[in-house]
Amino acid sequence: MAAPDILLSNPLGLLALASIIPLIILYLLRPRTMDLSVSSLLFFLKRQQQRNKISLLLQKIIRDPMFLLQLLILVLLSTAIAAPYIMEEKVSGKHTVIVIDNSASMQAGDRLDMAKEQAVQRLSEVNTVVWAQNVPVMAQKEADRTIAARIIELTPQRAVTSDLAAAITYAQRLAGPGGTILVFSDFASWTGDDPLVAKGLAEHDGVRVEFVQVGETSGNIGIVNGWLDVEDQAYTLNLAIKNFNDNDKTITLDIVTGNEKRNGELSIPAHSTRAYSVRDLNPGVTEVSINDGGALTLDDTAYVYIPSTTAGHVLFLDSRDESPTLTALGLLSVSVQHTTSLPVNLSNYGIVILGSVDNESLGPNAIGILGDFVKGGGKLIATASGGLFNMEGGLLPIDITGTSSETDLKLVTDNALTSGIPLADIEVLRHIRGSAPDTATVLLKGTDGSPMLSHWRLGEGTVIYLGLNDITGDDAWSGFNTIPQFPLFWKHMLDWTGGTQQDESNVRTGSVIRLPSKQTITYPDGSTMTTANVWVDQTGLYYIEEQVFVAANLYDAEESDVGRISIDASSITSRYIERPEEVRIEVKKELGPYLIWGVLGLLLLELIIIQRRRELF
Repeated sequence: MAAPDILLSNPLGLLALASIIPLIILYLLRPRTMDLSVSSLLFFLKRQQQRNKISLLLQKIIRDPMFLLQLLILVLLSTAIAAPYIMEEKVSGKHTVIVIDNSASMQAGDRLDMAKEQAVQRLSEVNTVVWAQNVPVMAQKEADRTIAARIIELTPQRAVTSDLAAAITYAQRLAGPGGTILVFSDFASWTGDDPLVAKGLAEHDGVRVEFVQVGETSGNIGIVNGWLDVEDQAYTLNLAIKNFNDNDKTITLDIVTGNEKRNGELSIPAHSTRAYSVRDLNPGVTEVSINDGGALTLDDTAYVYIPSTTAGHVLFLDSRDESPTLTALGLLSVSVQHTTSLPVNLSNYGIVILGSVDNESLGPNAIGILGDFVKGGGKLIATASGGLFNMEGGLLPIDITGTSSETDLKLVTDNALTSGIPLADIEVLRHIRGSAPDTATVLLKGTDGSPMLSHWRLGEGTVIYLGLNDITGDDAWSGFNTIPQFPLFWKHMLDWTGGTQQDESNVRTGSVIRLPSKQTITYPDGSTMTTANVWVDQTGLYYIEEQVFVAANLYDAEESDVGRISIDASSITSRYIERPEEVRIEVKKELGPYLIWGVLGLLLLELIIIQRRRELF
């Protein structure tokens, strides 16, 4: 068999071979030993030395093992930079890709355990493990039976939907022609394309695909939807509960809202959905649980989180008797108290808004009072004014350095607070110059980089900085208060901070929450992870430190319907196109790592030679 051709991914890397030239020059310029002339032989040797001067010098260099080692090291490094590779044949017929569906419905009964057990029994010489979720996850690539079996046993339970077609398409690329894909699933429901279509396409390309069905149909009663209604700061949880059984059911519900316990009862006809409302929810966590809900337990409980500050009133601190912000707040259905001086006790308020303030209206201990208020769970909204210069102290999500003149607004991060604001129409004549701390989230900024709308968490509360104030007349900082969307902005602000808009505190599984910085998250199952992007794949409560920051629910009728089988795997025929038992394909094999190991070996040999010459020290 002919040797494979060596190809280069980066031919320009061979230019590094020019490093050999300085090495040769260095050895030519090395100090030489001094020759002493002997008079009787001098006449005869001079002509011979002149003829062989160059050849003798080259022979001396070439015979020096250090030169040869260093020359070889430079050649190998230069070649490694050029990224050489060869194309070699690989047998793909013995490669098996195990696809395990670990969606929510697989938690019914022992479906997932059955899938793991059967998958381990079907392993081949080379195995890749893929978890079918809303996005396919490659858990292990090309492992032997022992490692693959260990990874299969670690397959987690996930409260998400699965895109089986995407997982099969992904596995097709991994298996290659002649490979085999084994899909272990209950085939109850899925998102995306039809798995049968993906199976047919893979088989047409020469990949065997086999569906292995696990689990049996089961009865279930589950909470399939839920939402909050807010009226006069009173919260009502509306639930949709479905009976998937063939007979009527009467269920009892255990309700815990804050520290209060309640009970409820609901009759649901067979294959029907009924609504249930829980009124006057208390701030904090509310859990509504169904007793004896059936085979799937993760849809038996609805979790709701309402920040404790949402029950409080709004305090608007402004040294003026009237202001555009106070007028806008008066148009909203919230209880707002206006004051010209900061009270010592803020326990009756959930939100404090700082309008146009100065040292006199803030008082001598503003940082301490407001800091304790926020750390205890309060929400502080500070608009730009001269009084902020003396009350930073790690409280505001901006490090103030001074004031600047005109600037334009730029959107940094989409948020409910920025929705509908015509940034191009807002003229900013003056603003506070500064920078955002690392842990702050900036929504709007000026052309000089100064935060114009930013927020961060402090203790159990939140601080928001708004660089656009409502000062009017000749001293106006901007035209923000003159745009028609000004009252709507304050509605969005109170919705977001006051809890009347709970989208960010109550989510469905399968969503991703982006945090302003990396933080340690405690998941409902007790596991922890330090990340800035939280993938919500479990039902229950998620914590940052010891504070709840989000509640997650499945709310998916198709995943809860564990009595349905959408595909009967036993009746599916194969469209696999017969091919040789073993299909050989060409794959790219990188040679760079081998060259690097060679360089390391030569460096070790050079150190040994230097030590023996006693040139090391």
